[in-house]
Amino acid sequence: MSPNSDFNEILGGFMAVGSSIVVAGPSSSLTIPGIITSQIVSSFSEANSVVRIDVDSTSDFDAGLHRSKSLAAAHHSMSASHVETHQAPSSVRLRAQAFRDWLTPDARAAIAIAWPGLDNAWIRQFVAAAKVAGVPSMVMCLSLPRTDVAKVRALADFMVEADLVLVGNASESDALAAMFGASGPKVEVHKALSLQGRSERSSTHQITAFLQRDNYETLATLLAAFDAIPEAWIESYNLQVVMRFKGEMPERMVAESYHSEFVSLVGTDISSSDLNRLCASSSALIIADPAFDSRAFSVAVECGVAIVVLASTHLPDVGQGYVGALLADLNRPVSVRVALSHALRLSELHFPPPDAWNELVHRLIGTTPLRILPPVPVSPSRRLG
Repeated sequence: MSPNSDFNEILGGFMAVGSSIVVAGPSSSLTIPGIITSQIVSSFSEANSVVRIDVDSTSDFDAGLHRSKSLAAAHHSMSASHVETHQAPSSVRLRAQAFRDWLTPDARAAIAIAWPGLDNAWIRQFVAAAKVAGVPSMVMCLSLPRTDVAKVRALADFMVEADLVLVGNASESDALAAMFGASGPKVEVHKALSLQGRSERSSTHQITAFLQRDNYETLATLLAAFDAIPEAWIESYNLQVVMRFKGEMPERMVAESYHSEFVSLVGTDISSSDLNRLCASSSALIIADPAFDSRAFSVAVECGVAIVVLASTHLPDVGQGYVGALLADLNRPVSVRVALSHALRLSELHFPPPDAWNELVHRLIGTTPLRILPPVPVSPSRRLG
């Protein structure tokens, strides 16, 4: 089926004037499923009223998660939006009733975010509530590197009554379409839902850090964070620091660091081709105080790699819409260490570019694609603390 075949006819209700778009999915801003749900909600809310329903398997779903803040989520919290938020009950019976209460007949669309590996049984209730209200329903299912077709097929029962199913992978689309048959939902592919494309996890974590010229303080913080890696693990790590500098101090700092054997320092300008190679081959990147026009950050986003952004007192202007960036305090080694550990857990994921979310919104509701706005002067309300 071609990407646009019968799309407006299938989901004509998406184009109707209604009170809101209802989006349900995971909520935690400490996890990629929750961050992606927030990004989809944020993209819709730029020009639409949105009702967000947070659906989590237990009341303590994020207990014990010691992870870094998402840069995209931090931007979401600073932006004005028209979002009404509800927490779905954990009780199956109460949750079904809550969906019926929140999905009213004047809603424009009902959208469920599915993540393979999580409990997605609630989607069946959500789609059923949409049908009762006469609201077009859709399921967006993320395509993951280690998700095989069998796992996607296991989700089919939860999605079979929806009007449309979107996935990020063509083979998953074909498998679901074959299962649903002619009477089931239409199944299509969109790149915003694909987290595939990075190479398989290597036995060695290659980390590349980009620091500003002669920034010895940040270099000291980074080396302290790297030195905190246990000796039993360090042979699986390599840190390459790219920082232009004068004098011998940076080289001496590296030589005197505890894990100096696993650290290299690049003090010369690097070409565009070398920059692309470094970003593409790294398990994770670290970028200190990137400017809005940062070349390293731009190339990192193109490569879809996990990025640790070291920030000082203000929220960086970069990172709006990029769900693979994490925030760390460049003055606190422990913050950098936690963020790096988090980023390395995401090394297999290829994160979509920010424009992919805008294209997804345009595809579904036919509005003019949104653009990432230019930086605005930083006010006290945008401070990290």
